[in-house]
Amino acid sequence: MEMAQAASKTCEICVSGPGHNYCEQCDQLFCDGCKISHLRAKISKNHTFLSGPNINPEVKLYCKEHDENFIYYCMECSTSVCKICAIKKHKSHDVAEIRKSTEGIKNEVKMVIDMKMRNLLSKITDVDQGTHTYQADVEKVIKDIRDEGRHLKELIDKKVEGLINTLKEKDARNVQTLQSVGNELKTALGKAKEQQKFYQDTQGIKDTTKLLQKLKQIKSQIDQIEEIQIPIMPSVKYAKKTVAEGEMDKLFGELTFGETVKKEENPKPEENVRVTRTAKLYRYRCDRCRTERTSE
Repeated sequence: MEMAQAASKTCEICVSGPGHNYCEQCDQLFCDGCKISHLRAKISKNHTFLSGPNINPEVKLYCKEHDENFIYYCMECSTSVCKICAIKKHKSHDVAEIRKSTEGIKNEVKMVIDMKMRNLLSKITDVDQGTHTYQADVEKVIKDIRDEGRHLKELIDKKVEGLINTLKEKDARNVQTLQSVGNELKTALGKAKEQQKFYQDTQGIKDTTKLLQKLKQIKSQIDQIEEIQIPIMPSVKYAKKTVAEGEMDKLFGELTFGETVKKEENPKPEENVRVTRTAKLYRYRCDRCRTERTSE
């Protein structure tokens, strides 16, 4: 076949009309009229055409070994073969007409693409949902931690107020006791000062008898002043407690982080297409003891 005829894209039968139709079996260009006549012929009624203004038969693949067009497709070897290869090298193989094989492969590729798209979209949905769930978990954990911290602060404030109130109550009783003793001592001191003044007044008495009588009175009054015992002075101290970080951790709950891992399940075969399905597992690790546990 001359390539000039193909390059000119004119009908190779009437050599006048545009060759917009390419017969895959005859490897020839046909115009619309010659195509109709070709398909009416009994010998070529099942021939297949590629039609369109941009078809280029020069790029049609052919068997370099036998210089024949590829008209079959070997399913076992996954390769295109000519009619001679089909007889010699692929005689016992599962061989189908290349156009039908192409349609089958086309459908299979489309199915694989669709399945891959569904799988990717499903994974994207899983990631989006997982992200949303994880962020919701983070917000809840933050709230729980703050609630627990607030509760501990309330307990600490309550303990602080309790200690201070106990101290103030004890202080009030001790101060009242000390003030009472102080008042008694001041009263006794006033009486002593009064007798001291009387004693000083006796310095001008010349009469010995009168002086002796006055001194006895003063002594009697001094003796009547009650001896007041000073109580043991109260004291107070506070032994501050140093709280270690480990002891502080015991007051709070345990923070763990889960990791999503994948576990393969047995897929159901679907037209020789391998499908992988996964199930979610969650692995949790304690930040403190590093222990891990896994759950679905």
